[in-house]
This record gives sequence, C-alpha cells and structure tokens, in this order.
Amino acid sequence: MNQTPVTLHAISVADLETVAALHCASWRSAYRGILSDAYLDGDLFTERLEAWHLKLAMMTDRQFGWLARHDGEPVGFAFASLDDDLTWGTLLDNLHLLPSHQGMGIGRSVLAAVAKVAHAHASHPGLFLWCYDQNTSARAFYEHLGATAVEQNRFDAPDGQSVPDWRYAWRTLDRLLPATEPGQPELA
Repeated sequence: MNQTPVTLHAISVADLETVAALHCASWRSAYRGILSDAYLDGDLFTERLEAWHLKLAMMTDRQFGWLARHDGEPVGFAFASLDDDLTWGTLLDNLHLLPSHQGMGIGRSVLAAVAKVAHAHASHPGLFLWCYDQNTSARAFYEHLGATAVEQNRFDAPDGQSVPDWRYAWRTLDRLLPATEPGQPELA
C-alpha cells in the first residue's frame, strides 16, 4: 500500500449507492461458490441498494458505520449495531472491502474504528459477527485478530439456500482497539 492515508467517515444516506456498489463487489468475490452464481450475477446492485436504503433510512442512534477511502476512492465499509445481543455485545453486521484492497491493513483499520465506537458507547464489552463457513479467508482474518468461533448455525441466505455460518466473537475489544500511532486512519 502506498503512503496515502486511509480515511474513514461515518456512513450516511448520502453514501447509499457507494455502499451498495461496494457490497456487491465484495459479495461477488468473497461469496462465489457459497451463494449461487445466478444470484451473484443477477441484479444484485438493485437488491443491495434497496436493502441499504431501508437500513440507512431507519438507522437508530445505536447503529453506525464507516466508509473507508484510500487515495480518495471508496474501498470498503463496516456497519454495526451497539449492544445487539445481551451475551455477545455489538453486532458487526457488515465488513466489506474491494478485493483489490484486501491484505493492505484497511479491513483491520475499519474493524478497529468499529471497536473504538463500541468500546466508548456500548454497555457490553463484546463484539460479534456471523461468517459463512465456506468463507475461509474471512474466518482466518477474524481468527488472526483474536476472534473465536463460538457457535455454528444455518443461515437462510439471500439466494434462497440454507448455508452454515459461524458466530465469531471477541469477548473484549482490547486486541482490536487502535493503537495511537502514525498511520492510523483519519476519522471524519
């Protein structure tokens, strides 16, 4: 990655099309072989646009997200709900990066920004997410950052399949909280 900083800004309704496009690009890469090709190659953008329009228009004060930019271009995002679960804490509902920007530390920076907000505003110290069983690269990423697979479930995927997924959890956020060092993303 070049030395251009990653910037993060809070997601709003104005980011609707950008978030939907990033979500499509991420799913088409990461979920190939997990979700059906017909679904991934169909009008996924319209579906994601509708889903994100509803989610962003109905966003509560307990929900937040970050849009990541690198060299000024949107490259990923995260969306979370504070205190979503009494046992597991804040739900990281989405964390998506363009395939071209994976392995550059951007996902870790976005996750750290989510953890920072959760640490400051959630009443429960944990963070969790659901990850498809077959999404081995994402599972390895979460495990590398200290998450533990604590529960397996079956999920009714948007393409109509029932697929196995895992709840990954961090009981505390210490390992995710950003260090105060040069090169951290700028938060806007």
